[in-house]
Amino acid sequence: MKITFICHSSFCVELEKNVLVFDYYGEGKIPEVSENVRMYFLNSHSHPDHFKKEIFKLREKYPKAEYVLSRDIRIRPEERREWIHSVKAREEYEIGDLHIQTLRSTDMGVSFAVEAEGKRLYHAGDLNWWHWEGEDKAWNHNMAANYKREVDRLAGKAFDAVFLPLDPRLCEAYDWGMKYFLKQVAAAHVFPMHFWGDYTVCQRVKQQKEMQEFLECFYEVEYQGQEWIVC
Repeated sequence: MKITFICHSSFCVELEKNVLVFDYYGEGKIPEVSENVRMYFLNSHSHPDHFKKEIFKLREKYPKAEYVLSRDIRIRPEERREWIHSVKAREEYEIGDLHIQTLRSTDMGVSFAVEAEGKRLYHAGDLNWWHWEGEDKAWNHNMAANYKREVDRLAGKAFDAVFLPLDPRLCEAYDWGMKYFLKQVAAAHVFPMHFWGDYTVCQRVKQQKEMQEFLECFYEVEYQGQEWIVC
């Protein structure tokens, strides 16, 4: 399994017969892939740092590509195609070679738990523990409860690779979501995302006491286009 960090929250996962591209919105470079593989673009919600309609033009390069889009991404009737699949939260889907389970985001859209070729992947989208300094205490309390409720739906499961937000804008709460997730869900390989180009948070989180038991499976992201080959 080859994993490439494209940009922001966008990763490419290359399997033997299938390639999955999460939350690509036109920034960064998609790796060159074989013409024989099946290409899937999975976009968790409509925020412009997670989706732009320009990515539909990529079907000129990948004519068999399928698009799996959260239902909040609005597609006009004249734009609908058989290769565009709309999904909603807390559902399961069989699309091509993918088995997909969706969770409800704590912001907008969905997160994806995907199984393909015996590999299990989780991409959080904007499902995160959003604790904002200065926000109303009740709002932050509800956010914590909503986040834990969704993650707990995966409790006891194991994934080969997970992609989790590590957002420096949250100040001291930047890693709360990641740490809670990893305590509830087994992950062989952990990749941070949504850090707005501040790669230093990848180093900072490694110093956290609660992260020490997860360092063997944590992959520090250092630049766009970075690649890893994992089992």
